[in-house]
Amino acid sequence: MARARSAAAVASGAIALAARGAAIAAYLQRVSPWRFRQFIVRVELAVACIRDVVRGDYRLPWKTVAALSAALAYFLAPIDAIPDFVPLAGFIDDAAVLGLVFGAAEADLRHYCAWRGFDPDGYFDAAELTAES
Repeated sequence: MARARSAAAVASGAIALAARGAAIAAYLQRVSPWRFRQFIVRVELAVACIRDVVRGDYRLPWKTVAALSAALAYFLAPIDAIPDFVPLAGFIDDAAVLGLVFGAAEADLRHYCAWRGFDPDGYFDAAELTAES
């Protein structure tokens, strides 16, 4: 009896995992390559910002530095909530964490862009918000 329940639980988990994988694949088909490129550019911006803060060239609130540093560390760590070796899903959780932090730190990152002489709209385009809706 216990084996039957265990087998049913495993089968149920496998079905749920397959359904989740299919949902992620369907979502990724809707995501434009432009959004992926903008995500990578934001990661590069965050790395440059943290580098300038560490060098003492630029000052940011400590909460922003801590959030960006933690999110980048989470992105680079191969083992996290969903390990990176799990196809698609391993990257999605990293992207979600970075997306949340980029949203929270957008004002500070825009100020950093202005300080560096970059166009912040290249990193935080208002058109992307309407395209996703």
